[in-house]
Amino acid sequence: MSKRKKYSYRKRVSFAGTYPRSYSKRRKLGKPIVYFILLCALAFLLHEGYKRAVSYAYAADSMTIKDIEVAGCKNVTGTEIKELLPFKIGDNLLKIDLSQSETEIMKVKPELKDISISRRWQKVRVKLYERTPEAFVMYGKELYGIDFDNKPFPLRGFMSGMKIPAIVYNTYAERAALLDFIKKFKPVSEDFLDNISEIKFSNSGDIVLTAHDGTVIFWGDERPEYMQHKFEKFKKIYVDAAARYKHLEYIDMTLYGLGRAVVKPQQQSQN
Repeated sequence: MSKRKKYSYRKRVSFAGTYPRSYSKRRKLGKPIVYFILLCALAFLLHEGYKRAVSYAYAADSMTIKDIEVAGCKNVTGTEIKELLPFKIGDNLLKIDLSQSETEIMKVKPELKDISISRRWQKVRVKLYERTPEAFVMYGKELYGIDFDNKPFPLRGFMSGMKIPAIVYNTYAERAALLDFIKKFKPVSEDFLDNISEIKFSNSGDIVLTAHDGTVIFWGDERPEYMQHKFEKFKKIYVDAAARYKHLEYIDMTLYGLGRAVVKPQQQSQN
């Protein structure tokens, strides 16, 4: 009698814990579908919320440009920059394309090395980085400035009165090489470049400098490893020659490597 009851109990337990295979499969497939539906609903709600937030931001008075600030002006004026901006006071802050605005202004303002436009609270801030000329060049029929980026640009404000040399060249490569010489020569020459009116290549390919008083300096080899020592020797020769002679025709440093320098005073005219 007890054995029969035990067997009957086991059968009931086994029957209660067993489900048909078709039901188990439907249950497994149902969960991903429910998750997918929930994700779609969530995505829809987020999309609609984003659209409403954007619409509200576009319409909000707090997103209106109420001021345009231009900083970093030295020679370029804030007024001319504001006239080039594709947006104005009253426009929406979120609708303006800052990157495109920077690109367009750089195209028409080569005197700018860089420009940065950013959003502020109810304001747009424009930061200018102007170029500084390291030399003068003839660009067409106009005198331009040029910096170490080898970028010619119109002279603005005080630039035309700067004490910098003009470079004379025939090719783009020559211009780049002369600028490279100035870049290396400037740190070792103190303020001597203030005395130089022109720098060019000779027919033999040597660097030639002309001072404001007409003295020609045949510099010769421009290798940077000798620049400091060579200039120190030249400076002593130049100071000594200027004290001895009223006018100098040239100082030739092309034989510096052999320990020689040639000084030629200017011949005085006989009356």
